[in-house]
Amino acid sequence: MQDKFRLGVVFTHPTQHHAPLWRKLNEQPGVSVSVFYLCNQNQVGGDKQLGSSEPWDVDLVSGYQYEYLKTLTGKTASKAEKKLLNPGLFNRLTPQNFDAIFLPSFYTYSYRLTVLLCKLRGIPVIMQNDATIITDAHYKRSRQVILSVLYPWMFGLADYWISSGDHNEIYLRHYGIPMEKMVRGCYPVDRDRFDKTISQHQQEIQQIRQQLCWNGDTVLYGFTGKYIERKNPFEFIEAIAKAHQTDPRSRGIMIGGGVLEPEINQRLAAMNGEVLNLGFVNQSKLPLYYAAMDVFVSTSRSDPHPLVISEAMAAGCPAILSDRCGNWGYSDTVQHRYNGLVYSCGNVNALVEAILALTKTDTRNAYSQHAKEVFSKQDLNCELNAFLEIIDKIKSKARKATVDLQQTLPQTSSSTMPVKSP
Repeated sequence: MQDKFRLGVVFTHPTQHHAPLWRKLNEQPGVSVSVFYLCNQNQVGGDKQLGSSEPWDVDLVSGYQYEYLKTLTGKTASKAEKKLLNPGLFNRLTPQNFDAIFLPSFYTYSYRLTVLLCKLRGIPVIMQNDATIITDAHYKRSRQVILSVLYPWMFGLADYWISSGDHNEIYLRHYGIPMEKMVRGCYPVDRDRFDKTISQHQQEIQQIRQQLCWNGDTVLYGFTGKYIERKNPFEFIEAIAKAHQTDPRSRGIMIGGGVLEPEINQRLAAMNGEVLNLGFVNQSKLPLYYAAMDVFVSTSRSDPHPLVISEAMAAGCPAILSDRCGNWGYSDTVQHRYNGLVYSCGNVNALVEAILALTKTDTRNAYSQHAKEVFSKQDLNCELNAFLEIIDKIKSKARKATVDLQQTLPQTSSSTMPVKSP
């Protein structure tokens, strides 16, 4: 093995969550990172599901080596989709180039090709996903039976797994991943960027609050994400409207976009300002809006591990989330009645009760402090340490294999050397 551990990453596109991780990993002594992106989504255009064509306005490609791989057409794809197939992987993923390869799933054809090449060429595979039993529950019974056979074989192809939370760990164990192949990590959020942005723009945060609040007593609840059925945005709207009837200080804001935006705007137009739709906000400004919120709410019907909750907590914002989100648990992102509240999805009255519970300043402040404490152990460094632990495991295994090989080689000595005649 080389002096530097050479980690290769195969990933669909640059994201605001993982790019800082590749950068930080690449800064570690004895580690080099090269990322192969399958498309340039977010770099030349926005997320179409958010209804935006704006590229992300934060740096996602500096501090590490990267390459956009061409598809079979000879062009760089602009959208992450299942059919992505990038033939450049054939000559890049070799033992001469890499000591291990990380990829997040089997979703794209290129991901499947990556696993095949690594298995054929003896390159260790590291994987991580955010799936949970909760979010698999909506599958038909027939599909669940097929997955119960298919997933243990597929997941077993990875040499190491990084789990991303309590429910994800249960999910991996359910599909046969032994604990010795698993290291606890998280889905990364760049706390340093959030802290820096928030500390440097306190005045702007106050201006945002002044624009969004009725007065100094307003309690601001935020919803961030795609306006799609799975995210269940209308439950947020209805709950805020009901909570406002009991406590007029309650007001909601929505940040995002998507196919449901026309219906959302129509519903909000019939209300009296209890909820505002702010539309798309780019990455550089999002931390300021989280900091301006008092409480973050996620109402998803099915959401493995929504990172918007971690982002909110990075700004010290406690969360209310539905039990169909996968990031609550005893040691997960949201810990019920400690740094947030979990309610039963579809039960609007239960969500209203949670909203009203956090109108109390003392409760909200305590949860906010706990949110910061919990997130400090689930930020970028948590994921970094998980990678470094696996790298150490791979290096130790490689050293042991070298020693074992040396011990099996025939030993030569002068007593066994043939004597040449003069």
